[in-house]
Amino acid sequence: MAKRDNDLEFSVNAAFDEARAVVDKVPLYLVNGSLGAGKTSVLEFLLQQSDYKGSRVIENEYANENIDGYRLEGLAEMVTTLAGDCVCCSSKHALTRMLLDFCRNSPAPVFIEATGVARTMSLVEKLINAQIFNKYELMQSFYVIDAYEILHGIEPAHEVELQAADVILVTKEDLLNNNERAEYGIKLSALPYAKVLSAPHGRFDLSKLTTPSGLLAFFDTYDGELVVPDNPTYAVLDISGMKIAAATLEKIWPELFDTYKLRRMKGCFIDDNGVRHHLEATKNQIQIANSAAEEPAKIVLIGERADEITREVLSAQLMMFE
Repeated sequence: MAKRDNDLEFSVNAAFDEARAVVDKVPLYLVNGSLGAGKTSVLEFLLQQSDYKGSRVIENEYANENIDGYRLEGLAEMVTTLAGDCVCCSSKHALTRMLLDFCRNSPAPVFIEATGVARTMSLVEKLINAQIFNKYELMQSFYVIDAYEILHGIEPAHEVELQAADVILVTKEDLLNNNERAEYGIKLSALPYAKVLSAPHGRFDLSKLTTPSGLLAFFDTYDGELVVPDNPTYAVLDISGMKIAAATLEKIWPELFDTYKLRRMKGCFIDDNGVRHHLEATKNQIQIANSAAEEPAKIVLIGERADEITREVLSAQLMMFE
C-alpha cells in the first residue's frame, strides 16, 4: 500500500540536510495535460512498468480534494497531494520541500502530475529558481491531450505546452465517431510536433521514449512570455446520501456546462441501487464507469462559475431532469 500525505517526513519550515541527500541525481518526470484528458490513466500505466518500481508521486489537484489518488495507491511507493492551487502558483514552497525530502531518502523516480490548469514553463522556472535540477535529472515531460481538442481546435494556451513537451500523448481517439475520424486524421497529421503518440486508456509505446528530456533546453531558448497559469474556480460537493441516476447526470451536464461555464466535472456518485460510479465529464463527452469501493461520494466541478454550485443547486438541477 502506498504511503499517503500524513506519512511524509518533510516540513515546509525544516532545514534541508545536504549530507543526507542521495549522491546520484533522482529521475524526475512531469505529466501535464488539458483538464480531463487522462493524465492519471497515463500515470497508472507508467507506474505498472518495472523501470518505475518504487516511484514517488506528487499529485497536484486544483480543488481541495484528491478524487483520483486512490487509483495510484499500490502502484507507487508514496502518493502525496498538493491541493487547492495549481502547482506553479502558491504551492511552490511545499513542492520544493517535498522534492528535497524525496531526494534525500531514495534515488527512485519522482513523478509530478499537474492540475491541467498549470503551465509547464512556469513550473520549470520555479524548479530552476529553487535549484531542484542540482539534485534531479528531468527525464521526460509528457503532455496529455484528448482527441476532441485536436479535432475542434487546440487552445492557444496549450500551444506552448505542446511545443515544450518531449512527448505528446493523445487519448480518447476511440470515442470519436465515424464522421469525425477523417477530419481528425487530417488535423492530427498536420500537427507540427516531433513526437505525437496515440495513448488509448493511457497506454502507449514505451519504446518510442528517448531520455533525458529536452524541456530545459527549450526553456533556455524560449523567447515568449511565460504563460500565466489558468485560474478557474471550483466546487467540491459531498454527495454522500444522495441517490443519482447515471442517465440524469448525463442530461444535466450540458445545462451545467453552459450555465456555469464549466470545463470539467469528475468524482463518484451512488445510484438508486447503491452502486458506486466514477464520473468524468468535459465539454465534449461524459464518461461513467464502475467505481472502486473506497472512492468517496464527492464531485468536483471546475470552471468560471463553478464556485456557485452547491449541493442544493445540484439537487435542484437533478430534480428538474428526473
